[in-house]
Amino acid sequence: MTVLSTHWNDTWLQHGRLAFDSDFLHTLEQCYESYDDDDEGITLVNIINNILFFRAGPVKKFTLQISSDHPQPQQTDFDRWCLFLSRNGVEELNISLPSCVEEYKLPFCLLSCRTIKRLIVHALLIDLPVNAVRIFSNATSLAFFAVQFKRSVNGIASSITIPKLEKLAFELCLGINKFEIISPPKLEILSVIHSIGGVVESRWLTPHLKAIKTLWLCGASLRYMDVSMFPTAINLQVMKLYELSFGCGKQLTVAMQLLQKCPNLCELGIMVEEESDSWGDDKEVASKLLEDPDGCFVIQELKMLNTIKIESFRESALIMLFMKMLLSKSPTLERVVILKHWDMNVFEMSKILRKLECFPRASPNAQIVCMGNYWFSYYERQEYLDLYPWF
Repeated sequence: MTVLSTHWNDTWLQHGRLAFDSDFLHTLEQCYESYDDDDEGITLVNIINNILFFRAGPVKKFTLQISSDHPQPQQTDFDRWCLFLSRNGVEELNISLPSCVEEYKLPFCLLSCRTIKRLIVHALLIDLPVNAVRIFSNATSLAFFAVQFKRSVNGIASSITIPKLEKLAFELCLGINKFEIISPPKLEILSVIHSIGGVVESRWLTPHLKAIKTLWLCGASLRYMDVSMFPTAINLQVMKLYELSFGCGKQLTVAMQLLQKCPNLCELGIMVEEESDSWGDDKEVASKLLEDPDGCFVIQELKMLNTIKIESFRESALIMLFMKMLLSKSPTLERVVILKHWDMNVFEMSKILRKLECFPRASPNAQIVCMGNYWFSYYERQEYLDLYPWF
């Protein structure tokens, strides 16, 4: 005899948030262990089909994260799921399909879906159509990880208009220069980390700098940028530089030139590149910046800068000069947070802090604090989660 009211019989069919993620797959594996070997039809694809296609209401949020360790769906299966979602009011999508066997392509039905507001895509191919004006038309947040962008017609850029877009992120992506987006009027956060090949064209980045409030870049991209093309980033308040190599003259020069383009910068975060991974090919060029009175270190005051955070901090002549410059050029600075490199001991860090304390400061309120070790895991950073809270 059941104690469940008949009122609840079909309630699960109306549930609009579906997650086929690692937790789901783990539970599924446990269920497989209890099935007989003779059971047929109990496959991942069939289970997703039975859950998804029997919905009695819209699916507002959908998560699909299938690693290469699990049974892989066919592209045709994935296409059917996406078509169903595009016709049933999906607003939030998180799709991750890394595979060593099949290269999955994001179907056009999702590119053109008008209900999507937030989208995360990992390890897929996106073929941008010639007329891309209407793709992601109502999206407010887009994040692409290990995504390859292509054009339908070689040599023709696909111009994209996304008027409501507020957050845009790329990491480990190939061909982002083909993602020709007309500068969205509401764009506030732009993150470009580890573009494949290390190239982010200055021409691609330039139109977005006037409007955005937060910018994430990596040192590898700085190496190829021409800051002279950039307008004054009048609205930029937060800048994060990931894996900045202080041993690379080009990266260091461009980083300083970027600071000069940001008169209203309030917060600066830098994750220092591991010494063993640094470019190392032009440390002499970087060293000469120390002796050049007209070089990139002589900049105007950063009148709005109130917070500096340096991660994986190690003592070097260039880093210490960089800190000395920031302290002397930041009259409203309140807080300098240092996360020491993991292999530094407390004595070494205390020694560095004493040196930093001796540097002249433009702000009498500037406090320098050490808050422990640098985190290895980039994906566990609270700042990253703050930027993309749905991730």
